[in-house]
Amino acid sequence: MCGRYTLRRADVVRNALNAMSGSLFEEFTERPHFNVAPSQQIPVVRVNREGKRTLDFAQWGLIPSWTKNTPKAQPINARAETLADRAMFRSAFERRRCLIPADGFYEWKADPSGGGKQPWFFHFKDDRIFAFAGLWERWKPGEGAEPVDTCTIITTTPNAVVKPIHDRMPVILARENYDQWLDRDVPSSEVVNCLRPHPADEMEAYRVSKRVNRAGEEGMDLATPIE
Repeated sequence: MCGRYTLRRADVVRNALNAMSGSLFEEFTERPHFNVAPSQQIPVVRVNREGKRTLDFAQWGLIPSWTKNTPKAQPINARAETLADRAMFRSAFERRRCLIPADGFYEWKADPSGGGKQPWFFHFKDDRIFAFAGLWERWKPGEGAEPVDTCTIITTTPNAVVKPIHDRMPVILARENYDQWLDRDVPSSEVVNCLRPHPADEMEAYRVSKRVNRAGEEGMDLATPIE
């Protein structure tokens, strides 16, 4: 799964993903984000009616639009292999795909010393901004209530860097697939091939502080290697 990630240089996301942003995103860029966690409002890139990419926000944890009451299960991840089969994701996979900007993510492995799970940090060797493949939904809690946008990150089988640590990894989309992924007129059957493990030779991983295990923690040391 992917349960935490980083966006340390949010100020360069607009140029990296060629997207327009509003005042809310300006506020988001005022500090780096080393521990983005579920239930938070996170940046997502979508295409508006004019066909332009926009940077918006959605709550991390998907709630399908047809849900009547607040569900107990709000998936933060969706398995690439079953998107077309599960009712919770099928409609969003067809019409509401998004990019979720990041520059690193965390996965956990059991600590052989018995000290709980050890977090590892994964990123590109050149530390560039990238985009997870995401899905989004617009849910209305009730009559007269404001709609809520929610999202989830798609996962796939791990590449050679992630596999020693975890049996899943987030889908990192190739830049050349961004337009196709975001295009609502492109059927889901034509974007399935985008949902593959990213080449391992461009990535690296290292152990980091267990402070990242707590969602409220922040600071550059969370993504700093430890011995």
